[in-house]
Amino acid sequence: MAFVAHVVTGTNVGGAEIMLYRYLRALGDGAANQHVISLLPHGPVSEMISALNVPVSTVDMRNLASAPAAAVRLARKLDRMRPDVIHGWMYHGCLVSTIARKLMRQKPALVWGIHHSLADLKQEKRATRMILQVMARMSGSADHITYCSEVARRQHRRIGFSDQNDTLIPNAIDCAEFRPDPQAADRLRAICGTGPGTLLIGNVARAHPMKDHVSLVRAVALLRQAGLDLHLVLIGHGHAGSPAEAEARRLQVAEHLTTLPARNDIARLVPGLDLFALSSAWGEAQSLALGEAMAACVPCITTDMGDCAWMVGDPQLVVPPGQPRALADAMARILSMPAADRQRIGQAARQRVEALLSLDTYTGDHAKVYRKALSHRPSALSEAPT
Repeated sequence: MAFVAHVVTGTNVGGAEIMLYRYLRALGDGAANQHVISLLPHGPVSEMISALNVPVSTVDMRNLASAPAAAVRLARKLDRMRPDVIHGWMYHGCLVSTIARKLMRQKPALVWGIHHSLADLKQEKRATRMILQVMARMSGSADHITYCSEVARRQHRRIGFSDQNDTLIPNAIDCAEFRPDPQAADRLRAICGTGPGTLLIGNVARAHPMKDHVSLVRAVALLRQAGLDLHLVLIGHGHAGSPAEAEARRLQVAEHLTTLPARNDIARLVPGLDLFALSSAWGEAQSLALGEAMAACVPCITTDMGDCAWMVGDPQLVVPPGQPRALADAMARILSMPAADRQRIGQAARQRVEALLSLDTYTGDHAKVYRKALSHRPSALSEAPT
């Protein structure tokens, strides 16, 4: 198998970082030929990856200004490691990997992994827009580009990313880990302090404007005003003291909101939800949290971001971003159904994940990408994976 160095922006808890961890876990013995390098200092996912016996190191990049020095350190590290393939994850991982390869004595194959969508460039930070401009000019130097979303692929091509060698590889879900669990509702209700008659609405994501949890809080407030007995659970880093909490206080629904930090037992809690609601306003390419809830047989609704509409497969489960009333209406349609009908929606969601988001397909597709990338580098150090 090819020796692959994965260069990731950071190892805090996020969709791409967790997907990297699950990919390495799914490789089994094949993970012996992998090494992870984080540009930023170590985060929680570093420990998770290390537990797989996959080496994890860092070049201690502190900010964008320190990226050139980090690229030099990365080039030296990669020259010592002599990988066959460098796989950059997320924008900074891709960009710094590309600069580092230019500085290396060896020239391994280079793969970019894009995990972000571009619904509106104006919503991106100025630094991100600058990085995208540079990456568009450099994209032809990547031997292959992978996208986790077809929408994201089209969006990046429109701003100048090369279309010569790219592949769609949707994020995958471990359906053995995320599955129905009859005890999950009791666990979640004990945490939230709610009774059995209260409907639980959930979202799993860090607190960030792009996730638009404020709109989700507003939708919940609208539904409570309409007489629905429900409780919102937000799980992820940064929710304490967040705008969502402030909005809940303003709308007088704070007692019907529970915020929890990022945690490692999501698979034991998500199956206890009556409804999962993805409220993202921009940037979402293909939500892992949405797929996990679907695999757990939880009915889901989503804003029309990236490939999320394709994931759920039913237009009635999709709403425009930034519209709390539309979000509330979609939630009400599901929550007003008999429990048996909601269960059927959840079962259909799991079947869709099993058919479209297989981990075996994910690992196999990456093996194909590495072979293609190495085919552009006839002097590669070892055989591509079979």
